[in-house]
Amino acid sequence: MNKISNIVAAGVFLLTTIVVAPPSAGAEESASSEEMMKMLKRLDKRVAEQDRRIAELKSALNQERSQKTRYEEIKSIIKEINAEAGGAPVGLPQWMENLKFYGDLRLRYQHDCFNTNAKNRNRGRFRLRLGIKKTWLDKQLEVGFRLASGSNDDPTSTNQTFDNNFSKKRIWIDRAYAKYSPKALKGLTLVGGKMANPFVHTDMIWDSDLNPEGVWGVYKYPCLGSFEPFAGAGYFQLMHNRDTHDGTMYGYQAGFNWKVVKDLKWTSAVTYYDFDHYEDNYTAADGNTELNGLLTAEEFHVFNLTNKVGFKALNLPMSVYVDYAHNCGNNLAGKSDALGVGYKIGTNKAKGDWSASYQYKYIEANATPGGFNDGSFGGSNRKGHVFGAKYNIADYLTVGASVYYTQPVSGDGTGNTTTTAIGDLIWKF
Repeated sequence: MNKISNIVAAGVFLLTTIVVAPPSAGAEESASSEEMMKMLKRLDKRVAEQDRRIAELKSALNQERSQKTRYEEIKSIIKEINAEAGGAPVGLPQWMENLKFYGDLRLRYQHDCFNTNAKNRNRGRFRLRLGIKKTWLDKQLEVGFRLASGSNDDPTSTNQTFDNNFSKKRIWIDRAYAKYSPKALKGLTLVGGKMANPFVHTDMIWDSDLNPEGVWGVYKYPCLGSFEPFAGAGYFQLMHNRDTHDGTMYGYQAGFNWKVVKDLKWTSAVTYYDFDHYEDNYTAADGNTELNGLLTAEEFHVFNLTNKVGFKALNLPMSVYVDYAHNCGNNLAGKSDALGVGYKIGTNKAKGDWSASYQYKYIEANATPGGFNDGSFGGSNRKGHVFGAKYNIADYLTVGASVYYTQPVSGDGTGNTTTTAIGDLIWKF
């Protein structure tokens, strides 16, 4: 249509150029024959130029029509082939419609330094994750899975260390889930399987690599404009135990997402985690105190209050968080609280983007299950600082560095510090 409009415009211009108002009688008398000849030559030149342009536009239009004709012919041939094949689609299989592949590869150098007689460590590591998800029913139903590397089945790490004499490395099932978000009840989401962590949280409670297993439902009320309250509940399985009780966890959360103004968003959530018989099914203490092979906390009924605020300042995106937790199931005095605060400036979405961050965490020995929180930080009964920075070399390629400086909160070795320096190269796809 744009080319047809150009042809019409050119024609109008040509007509307006040729059909001009006749000069006044005085002008006719004063104009010499030489001036008239010059005017006619200029007019002839302009007409020739317009003819050339119109010819080019006609040629382009004919070419476009020819391409459209060929396209329609190809469509007709494909339709005939489909009819002969009983309606089977030609080209990609139907099951590949609405199919998305995603993942990332991270190469890491890690140096661990101790202020004790322990030997310092230098490790090369990598993380490889590949996921696939597909949607049905106009994107109401999503089913997906993700595979990930890992030296073992530790739920808080997908790092694979370079070791064991060039041996082949393992791949684990990291996620396997189904998610349903019905349009008939906007705001409701139901998930089942091994899923991405559905809670509003920080790594003071849950490591970023951990994917819980069970069922979860959340409803976000969509009718209050920029203020969106939500409530969710879930049941998660920890361990099957034939000798005693199974380990399970019930999680309940309520809160809101509030876009206060254009560049200010506040998310707040109150969560209650009921770890039922975790003490009978834990695999490693990871900072939780033990006595005669048993956890002294007895129960983990964790109350958690999380606040996150995102805003812009100096034309840069920034965010802060404050996270507090208390274990209501610890019958012993003390060692039941955890506090985390963090600040981040910048973002990492496109080439040239950068970010810097800082966190401080103070996690007492029996505040949260040590086997689930930040593995790089060192589990529970740990306090310290985390510094980080990232830079986008390209849209999907990032370099980063981080430093952890931590020590125990209580017990033996409270003066023993661990400094971990990490360098990363991350490719996302």
